[in-house]
Amino acid sequence: MSLGENIQFYRNKASITQEQLAERLDVSRQSVSKWESNTTYPEMEKLLQMCTMFSCSLDTLLRGDAESVSFEDTGKYDSHMNGFSWAITIGTGLLFLGVSVLLVLLGAQVSVPLAVVAMLVFVITGILTMTYAGLGHDAYMRKHPQVKPFYSEDDIERADRRFRLVITFSTGLMLMSVLWLIGSFALPLPGDWGRQLYVAIFMLIFGLSVAIMSFAGLMKSKFDIEKYNESNTPEARKAEKEINENSPVGKWAGAVFMIAIAVFLVLGFGWHLWHPGWVAFPAAIFLIAIGAIVGGKGTKKGA
Repeated sequence: MSLGENIQFYRNKASITQEQLAERLDVSRQSVSKWESNTTYPEMEKLLQMCTMFSCSLDTLLRGDAESVSFEDTGKYDSHMNGFSWAITIGTGLLFLGVSVLLVLLGAQVSVPLAVVAMLVFVITGILTMTYAGLGHDAYMRKHPQVKPFYSEDDIERADRRFRLVITFSTGLMLMSVLWLIGSFALPLPGDWGRQLYVAIFMLIFGLSVAIMSFAGLMKSKFDIEKYNESNTPEARKAEKEINENSPVGKWAGAVFMIAIAVFLVLGFGWHLWHPGWVAFPAAIFLIAIGAIVGGKGTKKGA
């Protein structure tokens, strides 16, 4: 491909017009048109600006085949990261949905054991979804230890704008859930339902905001290929493995959850206290979160 064809390809890939490219390079639209038709050639300064803008090498822009190089660079990285982000988001959402289902069923006077079983179906499905996604991501990183940057400057800028908008929206949604929870205490009980229904609505809105934040963060991080490459060197992976092996967080989480199940079963079968025995599960989630925070700080100090 010629220089003009390469410029046109990168411009179309970035979804910008000749006028927009000319404005960013501080030249006239006619100049860009002449470059793409190979009538004239840009100055070295403009060539370097385009290399930065389109995330390509000068050699590729001048003499290479931009189209083939661009497709080779992707290596299905974008589609993999999209799938990974969705899986983690769905898994996170299922955890909150499980707690919401528990509260709705309790509010509908369903027996506590059945309500807990229903919750665990969603929670376990969410955990398995995130586990499968995590293993798949680890396998991808081993197969593709280094990815050549291929996102254009405009791609990164658009992703940054989307991130700010989505984070702002999800933060507002989270605050709305808190307002709903506070305001629900002034509402009458809905018929034969318990107040758990109002708390379930809060958990749904709150969980949705957390899931959206998670998705936004993951989608933004995929554009930082340099960070991906740095975290995927043999030295970085070895250090991460040592941290994971020495971290007590995983063991703590497993132990707390098993204790919660034991407490729930003992209270239920021993004294028929299925209610409020179910409180052991929200308490376990809280303790696991605290353990993750404390354990994470301890790991960083040890490193």
